[in-house]
Order: sequence, then C-alpha cells, then structure tokens
Amino acid sequence: MTKRIALICLLALCLAGLLFLTWQRRSGESLHEAQRGLMGTVVKIKASGKGLSRERFAQASANAFGEIERLEKEMSEWLPDSPISQAARQAGQKAVPVSEEILAVAELALSVSRKTEGAFDISFKPLGRLWDVGKRREPPEEALILKARRLVDYHNILLDKERRTLFLTRPGMAVGLGAVAKGYAAGRAAQKMREGGIGSFIIDAGGDLYFSGNRSGKAWTCGIKDPDGKSEPLIRLRVRKDCAIVTSGDYERYFEFQGRRYHHIIDARTGYPATGSRSVTVMSLDPAVADAYATAFFILGPQQAVEMTKGIPGLAFILIDAGGKIWRGGPLAEFVEEIGL
Repeated sequence: MTKRIALICLLALCLAGLLFLTWQRRSGESLHEAQRGLMGTVVKIKASGKGLSRERFAQASANAFGEIERLEKEMSEWLPDSPISQAARQAGQKAVPVSEEILAVAELALSVSRKTEGAFDISFKPLGRLWDVGKRREPPEEALILKARRLVDYHNILLDKERRTLFLTRPGMAVGLGAVAKGYAAGRAAQKMREGGIGSFIIDAGGDLYFSGNRSGKAWTCGIKDPDGKSEPLIRLRVRKDCAIVTSGDYERYFEFQGRRYHHIIDARTGYPATGSRSVTVMSLDPAVADAYATAFFILGPQQAVEMTKGIPGLAFILIDAGGKIWRGGPLAEFVEEIGL
C-alpha cells in the first residue's frame, strides 16, 4: 500500500543529493529547495518568501528532514530495529512498546480499516512481501496467496494506549505503515517549517504533497499525472488553501503477465492487486488522512469512494478509473481549482 510518486509538481523540485538552491526574484522574493533520501523515496522541500535567507531555510528544512528521519526509524518495517519490525518478530507471542506517534498512526489506520470494512488494512504486509512486484515476473501461486491472506486481518492488531504497546496476535503477522506514515511525516515536517518561521512551502514526501502559503502572492500549482504515461499532466490544479494532496496509482510499480498489469496496491480482501482504478488523488487538511484514503479509495473504486466522502467532512478526491473516466467527490472546490493545460 505504499504510495507512489504520482503528482508532478509544476514548480519542479529537481535537486540532487543534499544540494540547496536559491533563486532571487526582482521583487525580493527568494525560492529555496533541498532534498534528501528518506522513507524509501526522495523527500523534497521548497520554500518561498520575501527576504527569506538561505541560512534560515537551511536550518528549518534541516529540522524538517530530521523529523522525518526520526519518524522513519520509528515506523519503517524495513529497519530491523524499529518497533514495527520488533512487533512482527514478536507476533503471536507478546506486545512490544511503541511511541505515542506509532499509536496515533496505527489508530488512524485501524479507523480507516473499519470504515472501509477491511479494504484498507495495514496488516497486508505478508501479501505485499509475497507479491513483491519489483522483482516478480508472474503472479504467485494461488495456494501461497491464500496462506498469506490468513495472516491479514486488522482485527488482530491490538493497541494498548495506557501501556503504549502494539500486539499482533497471530504468528507470522506483520504490518506496514507506508500508506499512512509518509503523510504523517509530511505533516510533522510542515510543523517544523512553521516553527522555523517559514509559512510558504511545499513538502513532497515521494508524491505525498503538503502545500502551505503561496509563492509571491500567487497560489501553488501542481498536476495529476496521466496514468498512461504521457508527458503532460492530465489535470492541473491551483491550490486554494493549506492542505495535503496525495495520489496513489498503478503505474509506478508493476509487472505485466499475459496481457494483465499487476501493481503494488493489494486488496487485502482478495489477496490480489486492486482493480477498477488507475489513479486516485485525495485532498485533506491532514496529510496522514489523505495518505490513507488515497490507498483506500483506489481499492474501493469510484462509486464507493463517492459515497464515503459524503459521510467524511473535509475529504475530497479525483479518481481516474480503469476505463479512463474521471470521477470527483467531496468538497473539491475548498481545496483546489482545476485549471486549463
């Protein structure tokens, strides 16, 4: 359920390594950019401001990157010493201590699981390991899929807020927080930027975007990638308020077998990659919420996504289905304005 880099920021964040770049406009407006490899992707920060010095940007962005790095050590299932990895090793045996942040992210994930009746499920990890679309060239055997599915059930994830523990009740279980953690980290990074006195910036955590403020009084803009791989964005958006914009798509990590595409977004209810959607872009004030529902809506499909947004205030989406039809739901106009190419 990890998110792909699915939004093209039209104010391209195209740095290399830890390089800091600065542009000074005639108006006195400075634009600064930096990037760092974190959470299995490239995290980029861009900031704008009149009289914004390179030194102040460097300090604030360093604090933001540091916060993401700290959260990665807490929440990555790929790091053997993380509490999430320890919970998998102790599955079926005992609970492991976790931070309040892990509890908050896991609690959000379980809430989305309940609302989607298990379509979104962070215990999908055994299925994710089995499919491993980056290495596979054909689907796994049905018997192996059924075996992995038996380990996937969010009801078997137990959180104890008082003791601050996480317990996976069945041996072999494992969780992956990638569908929530990057959004959560983007939100915390945004907080660090504001604490550094910077109000106009973009956080790009591998396609999980958070927008704040504006650029020289003009709104930030971004674009939704065409799932068919065309160079131009399919839809361009002008951002109207501080918010997160997160996309899940089937076109970044996949393999093809006998004319069918098998991508990385697994429907835990079937054990197979979800069908019916090509791309889902979700808007919310909360980046972690946008992150989770981008995956959930991709799996649920357009009609259920439309119905869900009717009961969840402050959540909007643009979905491109398997036939290329564009669906919209929720209060889109509160977050963005669609603009011509």
